[in-house]
Amino acid sequence: MAKAPKEEVEETEELLVVEPSELDELTHAEMLELYRASADAIRFAKHQQWGTLGGAIGLFVLLGIAGDYASKTGFLFKLCIIISLVLTVGAIYSLVIYQFWQNAEREKMNLIAERFSNLARHIRGLVTERERNFHRYVLLFFMIASIILGNWLLIVFLAPRI
Repeated sequence: MAKAPKEEVEETEELLVVEPSELDELTHAEMLELYRASADAIRFAKHQQWGTLGGAIGLFVLLGIAGDYASKTGFLFKLCIIISLVLTVGAIYSLVIYQFWQNAEREKMNLIAERFSNLARHIRGLVTERERNFHRYVLLFFMIASIILGNWLLIVFLAPRI
C-alpha cells in the first residue's frame, strides 16, 4: 500500500478535528430547518423548470397538429403561430424567473452554511461556486435553446401551409 503524501495526511487530520458551530441547539435546529426549506424550494423550482420545458414542447406539438388541421382557415392558423410566439416568450420568462428564485435560495443556504461546522463548510466547498454556476447556466441555456428550437420547428412545419 502506497503512503499518502505528508500534506494530504495533515489535511485529513485537520478535517477529523471537527469544530462545531457556535450556535446553541435551538438556533442550530432553526438554521437546519431554514436550510432544508431552501433546498426544498430549489428542488421545486428545478421541477417547475423541467415542467415548463416539457409543457412548452408538448404545446408546440399540439399547436402543430391544430395548425395543420386549421391550414384551410386563415384566422385559426395565424392564431396558432401567434400563440406559439407568446408561449415561447412566456416559457423563457418563466425559466429565468425560476433561475433567479433558485439563486436567491442558494444565497440563503450560503449564509446559513457559514454558521455550521468546519466539516460542513468543507464538504460544501468541494464544488466551487463558479463550477456550480457554470453547470446551472449551461443547463438554463439549453432549456431556452430547446424552447426556441421547438418554436422554430413548429413554424417551419407550418410554413408551407401559409
